[in-house]
Amino acid sequence: MRFAGYFTTVLPFTALVLAGCATVPAREAGMGIDQNAAYSSAAPNAKTTDDQEAILTREGWWHLYQDSSLDALMNAAFIDNPGLNQTQARLAQAEATARGSASSLFPQLSVSGARGTSRGDNSSPSDFDLRGAASYELDLWGQNRASAESSSLLADASREDLRAAAVSLSATITEDWLKLLAAREEEDLLKKQIDVNATILALQNKRFAMGNASALDILQQKQALAKAKAQMPDILATQEQLEHQLAILIGRLPSDGLDIKGSSLPPALPLPKTGLPSDLLGARPDIAAGWMRLRSADWAAASATAARLPSFSLSATYSTSAAVLDGLFQTWLLDLAANLALPVIDGGALRAEEARQKAIADENFHAYREIVLNAVGDVEDALSLNAHQDDELVALNAELEAAQSTLKQAQISYTNGDQDYINVLDALTSLQSLEQQIVQERLNLHLDRVALYRALGGRSWADHALDAARNKDGEQ
Repeated sequence: MRFAGYFTTVLPFTALVLAGCATVPAREAGMGIDQNAAYSSAAPNAKTTDDQEAILTREGWWHLYQDSSLDALMNAAFIDNPGLNQTQARLAQAEATARGSASSLFPQLSVSGARGTSRGDNSSPSDFDLRGAASYELDLWGQNRASAESSSLLADASREDLRAAAVSLSATITEDWLKLLAAREEEDLLKKQIDVNATILALQNKRFAMGNASALDILQQKQALAKAKAQMPDILATQEQLEHQLAILIGRLPSDGLDIKGSSLPPALPLPKTGLPSDLLGARPDIAAGWMRLRSADWAAASATAARLPSFSLSATYSTSAAVLDGLFQTWLLDLAANLALPVIDGGALRAEEARQKAIADENFHAYREIVLNAVGDVEDALSLNAHQDDELVALNAELEAAQSTLKQAQISYTNGDQDYINVLDALTSLQSLEQQIVQERLNLHLDRVALYRALGGRSWADHALDAARNKDGEQ
């Protein structure tokens, strides 16, 4: 009967303890991704070598351009970009918060001392006092552990935010750098076209003097020359704007100026290995950050649930005082206490907080699914663009060859008097427009490649690239 009474008393309390321990729901990373599924868009055959893949893993994909100006821009941005440094500061805040939250798992100890001096009859000249206080909350329900785990996961998410910012920044800088080189190439091409139009105009003037061309022919060619010259201001303004944007991205004033070499687009990056959609879980820092925020919200909800249960704490205070310092520890007082706090009536505040935290977890659940779906969509879109951009350039180059032949034949026919000059002018305008379009499409090919590398993530190289840039800055 004695044992029956013991179990009758202890078992309900044990069940209450176990039921109240902070737990989080079981979840599976990569919700919405079939671990064995492939991309629906036909992935172009990868053209990266083993050495290039090693660079992609360790250093960052932009190193495949092998351009010192781009490398210098990237290093400067990883050191001084304001947005990146803001993310770094937020990471430091989150790590400090996590350390503060973890402190609740350990005992708290404080010591205070005082010395008093008094004067007058029958009073001791001095009085020494020393007090110590210690407290420890028994985390029976796991509330403090859950809160610490939640804060730690938020710090991990902030670390992934820094990696994601590095991935995004590297792509933005590369895109602006490519646009600048394309604008310079367009400037050189336009200068050549202006020279061609000016030469033709001079020839037309000679033909008019000899009576072989009409005034209309000259006016039409003057219009073509003026049209070509009118495009130059926009191209020069675009270059200046891109240089300003790059300066701001690396943390400088636009007026500081940049030393960026190159006047034409480099060869396009090779196509990378895309793998499976499930590979994005380990490669995309935004996915990792979303997952950690979801788990953090789960732990925060568990902490809110445990907050509704009784709390137990132990405390001890030690005090000693004496008239002289040598006698300070001869008389002392130790006070030990066990405390129980049980929320009884709070107007539903704790229950409301528990419901709020669970709703936050639900929100993070759907946000994480959205991040995963968008990440797969980013790769699918980039694959579609890269699959067809090469074909478009091949077709445009074939069209360019045909336009060159058409212009040549139009010039022959005009010289022989078989056609009006407007046919020559149309052929010339079409040819020059195609030359400009090909530069733009080559730029689009580069941007599509960059979009694919961005979509595939960069958790493997982000930390290395950030550390390498800052170590190099420290050496300088």
